[in-house]
Amino acid sequence: MKRIFIPLSSALFACHVSAALADEAICKSGLPPLPAGYEGWSNPLPLNAATQAGSLPASKLTLGHASQIHLAHTPDVQFLQRPAEPGGSVSYSGMVIFEVIKDGTYRVMLPNKTWIDVVGGATPVSSIQHQHGPDCSGIRKMVDFSLKTGTYTLQLAGSGQQDIPVMVSAVP
Repeated sequence: MKRIFIPLSSALFACHVSAALADEAICKSGLPPLPAGYEGWSNPLPLNAATQAGSLPASKLTLGHASQIHLAHTPDVQFLQRPAEPGGSVSYSGMVIFEVIKDGTYRVMLPNKTWIDVVGGATPVSSIQHQHGPDCSGIRKMVDFSLKTGTYTLQLAGSGQQDIPVMVSAVP
């Protein structure tokens, strides 16, 4: 039985690795352009995340354009609302604000599994949809929120990377 299991495990692992390498090769070829509505992801602008409410005005995202967010060590961040998944002492976190000028659905896009919360005033907003980004885009996580006109805080928590691109855009 062990003789069958080991070769089978090796074969399954080899297939998984081969598929991942093939996907990576296709993505590196540069063939697939970003779909319409994702063009702002390509050239992120640098932005430092706020670590407390008082520094939020200096950490503002522009809708429809990615920012390369520089996060702080999680223990140094005083969130407006404690995240459900705050991350540990070796993770990175921070907050940024964005302005919604028209009621609608807005999508937050990230390259990794960083936990996100959208807070309006002092109230967390419930997400309405979760999905993966387009193939080869570098967008791994997309979360949609139904938002009214106003200013919102995007809380990023538990990132394994200190610098990550983030984009918020209206969903057509």
